[in-house]
Amino acid sequence: MKMKSIIKCGLLLLGLGTATVSCEDMFTAENTLVTTNLAPQDTLYQMMGIIKRMQKLADRTVLLGEVRADLVTVDPTHAPADIQELDLNNVSATNIYNQPVDYYAVINSCNIYLEKVDSLRKSQGTHLYYEKEMLSAKCYRAWCYLELLKIYGEVPYLRKPVLTSDAAEGIVASGEKADLPTILSDMIDDLKDFPGDENNTLRQSYGNSSFNSVRLRDVAIPVRAMLAELYLWRGSYKGDVDGKEDYINAIRMYHDYFTFKEEEISTGYGRAYWPSWNATQVSQINVNDYNYQNYFSKPENCAGVLPLETSGYYGTVSQLRRVFCSQDSNNYYPAVTASQRAREISNSQDYCELILEAGSTPKINYRSHDANLYADAPTAEGDLRLYALIDGDNIRSNFDNSRENSSYNNMYYLNQKYGNSTDGKDYLPFVPFFRNNILYLHFAEALNRAGFPETAFAILKYGLSYYTLNTLISEREFDGLCEIKSYGFSVQDPRYNSQELTGKTAGSAVIWSSDVFTTPYIYSMDQTGMTAKAWWGAGDNSKRNAGIHAFGCGDTEYDDNYYLDDEETQAELNKIDEEMPEMEYPEPGRPIDAEYLVRNEEEYVDGEPYAKMTFRTPEEETIVEEFTKEEYDAWYEAYRDAYNAYDEAYDEWVEKKADYISSPEVLAKRQARVAALILEEEALEGIFEGQRFYDIMRYQMQNGVSITPGSTITMPDCIEKKYGTTTKMVGKPWFLTLPSR
Repeated sequence: MKMKSIIKCGLLLLGLGTATVSCEDMFTAENTLVTTNLAPQDTLYQMMGIIKRMQKLADRTVLLGEVRADLVTVDPTHAPADIQELDLNNVSATNIYNQPVDYYAVINSCNIYLEKVDSLRKSQGTHLYYEKEMLSAKCYRAWCYLELLKIYGEVPYLRKPVLTSDAAEGIVASGEKADLPTILSDMIDDLKDFPGDENNTLRQSYGNSSFNSVRLRDVAIPVRAMLAELYLWRGSYKGDVDGKEDYINAIRMYHDYFTFKEEEISTGYGRAYWPSWNATQVSQINVNDYNYQNYFSKPENCAGVLPLETSGYYGTVSQLRRVFCSQDSNNYYPAVTASQRAREISNSQDYCELILEAGSTPKINYRSHDANLYADAPTAEGDLRLYALIDGDNIRSNFDNSRENSSYNNMYYLNQKYGNSTDGKDYLPFVPFFRNNILYLHFAEALNRAGFPETAFAILKYGLSYYTLNTLISEREFDGLCEIKSYGFSVQDPRYNSQELTGKTAGSAVIWSSDVFTTPYIYSMDQTGMTAKAWWGAGDNSKRNAGIHAFGCGDTEYDDNYYLDDEETQAELNKIDEEMPEMEYPEPGRPIDAEYLVRNEEEYVDGEPYAKMTFRTPEEETIVEEFTKEEYDAWYEAYRDAYNAYDEAYDEWVEKKADYISSPEVLAKRQARVAALILEEEALEGIFEGQRFYDIMRYQMQNGVSITPGSTITMPDCIEKKYGTTTKMVGKPWFLTLPSR
C-alpha cells in the first residue's frame, strides 16, 4: 500500500477537509466523526489525516524562514508575486504563505485526537497502548505552535478541540493571544515526562514500512529533538541569565538525542573538498567521494521528516524544486538564488589543507583568496559548500529547450538541496522537520549560551568525542558538563575507569562513547612520515563526528585562522603559557633511563656501583653515570625536592590559567566570538533550508534585542561589521500580522 493511499483512506474515514465556517477564518471547525475506544487502524488513519494536513505547511516553513532573510535573492521578473512579497518583507494578508489557518487545522486535529483517543488503554497490562501515537500528536502540535510563534510572535493558544462554527467564531472575536514563553512552557510541560529510558521506540514504526523512500518511523518527530528546540527558543527569549536553566535542559536533550545507546547520531563526514594541495582547476573540486549532497536526500539524516506526495494527482506536492531549480513550469528561471551576502560569507572563509608527504614534516596550506583564480566559478573561493550546491555541474546549457521556446532561460540551474534529480522535474518526497547537523549547530548555541564556549567551538572545528572532551576543553567546562545528567538513562565510557571519574562522568554530557564516535586526530606538527589523515577513536564502523566547518573548509582542525579567542585574550594566554614552570633537574640533568645493579640492599657491598643511569644534560648531551648507594640516595633526595617544588609551581600555574579563562570578562568575550562563528556556520551549512531568518531572530534575542510584536528587524553587529548593511531586513517588522479572517 502506498503512503498516498494510506492518507487517502484516513481522509475518507474522518471526513477531514470539510469545514462549517468560511475558509477565510483563521480557525476552521472540524465536521469530524470521532469516537472513544478507537481501534488500532482508526488511530493510524487519524495520524495519517494529521500528516495530510501538515503537508500544506512544508513549503511555507522553508520559504518564510529563508526568503525574508539575507542569504537569498528573488528574481523580480520571474518569481511569483507571493514570493516577491516575502523578499520585500511586505507580506499581505492574502499571501499564500501567510495562512495560519493551515497550522491551526493541524493543531485542532491533534487536539481532537488527544481528547478522543483512549489514553488509558494498556497493552499487556503495562504499556499505554497509544503512547507512541499520543506523543507524536503532541510533538506535531508543539512544532506547529513553535512555527506560529516564529512567524507571528503571539497567537491564540488552544489545547481543546474546536468542533463548531460558533466556537471558531468566538475564538477569533475574542482576540486573545499568548506569547512565546507562555505557549512553549505549556508545550514543554506537555512533553517532558516521556519515558526517558526509550528513544526511537517512542516513535511508532507501523511495521517499519517505507513509502516513497520515507520510513513511517521517520515521519514522527523525536521527542528529545523537539524538547531541545523548545528549550533553546524559550531560553533565547529569556536571555543568557534567566534562560540558563533552559539552555542546560536543551544541552541535556540534544546530547541524549545524539548519544542514545545503539542509536547514536553523528555529523558524518560528507564534505566538498580540493583533492590535493596542488590542485588548481576549479573542475578538480570533489563533491562526490564524501557525498556532501547526500545529506539532503536521505530521511535518516533528519530528526523527523514531513512526507509529501510525488504526484499532484494524489494530493499535496512541494513546489520547492520549482522555486530553487530550473523547470518547465518556471521557464527554467529559478525564483530564488544565493545572494551576494551569501557569496561574501562563503568566499571570506579560509580553506585549510594539511599536507602529508612521506618522509617530510606535515605542513599547512591555505587556498589563495585571489578572486581571479576562481573566475569560472566564484563560489569556489573559500568554503566549498555553496559551490557544491549551485555551481559546477549544477549549471549547464539549456540551449535545446530555449531554441524551441523563446521565453525559456538558455541556462539550466539546479540547487542540490532541492534538485538532485537528473532533470529536476519530479517532486520532493519529504521536507525535514529538523536536519541533524542543524541540530548540532543549535546544540552549539545552547552550550555556548550556558557557559561552555570551548565545547561549542569544538562542534565547529573538531567534532565531539572522548578525545575532544579530554584533551581540548578546560577542566572547568569538563566538570560543568559532568553535572548535566541524561534524562531517564545512563551510559558510561570504559575509559573513565577510575573510581572518581566513573561516578563523576556517568550518564553526563561528557559521554560520547569511544566505542562509537571518532574525530579527526590532531597531529603535532613535528611528526614526520605521515601519509594519510587519521581518525581517533573506534574502528571502521564508527560514526564520524567531524567539525561542521570542515564540510566546506578542509582540514579545519589544523586551521590557525579559525580560533576561539580574540587577539587580546590569546596574547594573554600566550604570556601565561610562557610562565609555565620547568622542572629543574639536579646534576647531571634529566634522567631518561635507569638500571639498578643491585636490587636487594642486603647484597649490596659498600663501594660497589648501586645504580647506572642515563641522563640528558642541559646541553642536550646524553651521558651514563654509575652511583654508589650514598651517591644515589643524595641524588634522589635532590630530585624529589626539585620535583615537589615543580609540582607545586605547576599547580599554581594551572590554577592561574584556569582562573583567567573562567573570569567573567574572558568568558563573555569567548561566548560573543563563538556566537558569531555559530551564526556564520549556520549560514554556510543551513542556506536555502529556511533557517536564516529565525537564526538571526534567535541570535538577537540571546543578545537582549527586543523582539516582540511591533518591533523591527535589526541585524547582528558581527554580520554588519564584517559584510556591511542590508536594506532587505533592517527596519522591517520581525513578525507578520496575524490575519483574523
